[in-house]
Order: sequence, then structure tokens, then C-alpha cells
Amino acid sequence: MQQTWTYRFACLPLLTLVSSTAFAWGQEGHSIVAEIAQRRLSAEAQQGVAAALGAGVSLASVSSWADGQRVVHPETTNWHFVDIPLQAGAYDEQRDCADNPGHGDCVVRELQRLRTELRCQPTLEGRRDALRYAVHFVGDLHQPLHTVGEKMGGNQQAVHGSIRGLTCKRNCELGNETANLHVLWDTALIRRTVWDWGSYVSRLEDGLLRSPDVQRAAATSSPAEWANQTHVVAQSVWNDKIFPADGLLDDHYYDAVLPLLDRQLALAGLRLAQFLNSAYGAAACPAPAPAG
Repeated sequence: MQQTWTYRFACLPLLTLVSSTAFAWGQEGHSIVAEIAQRRLSAEAQQGVAAALGAGVSLASVSSWADGQRVVHPETTNWHFVDIPLQAGAYDEQRDCADNPGHGDCVVRELQRLRTELRCQPTLEGRRDALRYAVHFVGDLHQPLHTVGEKMGGNQQAVHGSIRGLTCKRNCELGNETANLHVLWDTALIRRTVWDWGSYVSRLEDGLLRSPDVQRAAATSSPAEWANQTHVVAQSVWNDKIFPADGLLDDHYYDAVLPLLDRQLALAGLRLAQFLNSAYGAAACPAPAPAG
């Protein structure tokens, strides 16, 4: 794992030219979201997933695939996030999702396209890629720092201090792999909560996922609405009420944001299931555009 993070940060100077939030939930976060969704797929969606990935291949096993694609397909870079100004009240497509030639537009538009491409790409490879992107990007859109433009979505916001959480017993300082706010949310908060991502799924299945409130909150199919809801969370976890200006964090921050972390992962899993169920349950593909 350390080798992976070294590689990602080595690429940071290049990515700053084209991306303000270059990273995503770590493998654990994406696997949690995918597994929650997998357990809630309709019969049509189960068939669609099996047809695209192969029998017995899990969504969790492909949930981080899209991160590797940015290296060989830089035109997918901006699909991982949407740069909404931190103090803005809502997503504005013209302001926040303009196309950046060679790097794409934003995650909101890409998910709108993927809803159709999951079934209507003409090749099996195209449908498989659409599914792998969809699994990843629904997760990305629920990581709060993926909806903020400032300081590269928190990649340039240093954090330090010590967080024990529920798993760390000693040497709990925020080191190199948790040196900024974005990475703290990508991986460290999850790792300070459970020993493995499967335990996090069980934690949510036994608790928050049984909540009628969460079920109601998840019942929206619009990626733009997801962006707005996640952005409100970003404003909560990156404000001067709980986040000190010097970035010095301790378990007071962890305790304040853990319910929000739980909720974002739960909502992402539920909404991914709904997204796939809706896409694979659709009746027909759009008619091709007339020639000329």
C-alpha cells in the first residue's frame, strides 16, 4: 500500500495542472460502497453485472479500476470530481462542469451518460468499462472533498496531530500518508475505524442502513442532487467550527465527522444499487442520431 501512495504523490505535480481533486476513496471505501450495492441489486441488474463482468465477479473487485485509467486515459481525469466553490450554495453546471479539453468535464455529467452506456454501449468491452466507471464514480461523488474546488479539494490543506479512532492504540500521529485533508478522508478515517473494509460493511448493515431516514435520503436518482448533498457535508467537515485553521487534528475531529463518514458510505452504496437497478431495468436504448 505504501508503494501505491508513493506513486500517487509522485504524480501530484503533473495532476495539479489538470485536476483539483485527483484522488478518491481508497480501496477500502470503494469496496464498502460496492458491497453494499451488490447486496441490493435487482434480478435485472444482477444479470447485467454478470454479463458485463463475468459470473461471480463482484462489484468490489472492480471498484477501484477507474483510478488506474487516469494514467493511460487522462481524458477521464475530471470525471472523478466536481469543483464546486466551498461556500457555494449548490452545483452549477456551467460554472462547475465545463469541459476541459483532454481531461473531461465532471463526475455529474459522466454519471448521467453512464446511466445509458451501461446497457447501450455496442460492445461488451464498452459495457464492462461503463459498469466499472459507474461503480467508482458513484463512490467518488460521495467523498465530501470530491465536491470542493479549493486547495485541490483539500490535497493542499495540510493536517497534522494524532487520531486514535477505534483501531489505533499507539503511534497514532498523522504521518506522510495522511498529510492532507483529502487523503485523511480517502483512507485514514476508515482505517482508524475498522481493521478491514468488510467489518465496515457489517457496521453499516447492523446500524445506519436500517435507518428509515437514510433510506429516504438515498431515494434520489439525480447525480446533481447527490453532488449538492455531498457538498453540504464538505462544508460541515471543512469549516472553522470543527476544523482548526492550523490543521491540528485530534479525536475531537474524528468524533465529529464519523457519523458523516458513515452516512456518506451508506448513501453511496444505496444510491449505487438504485443507479444500477434503474439502468439495467430500462426498457430500451436511445435511437441513434440521424446521419449528417
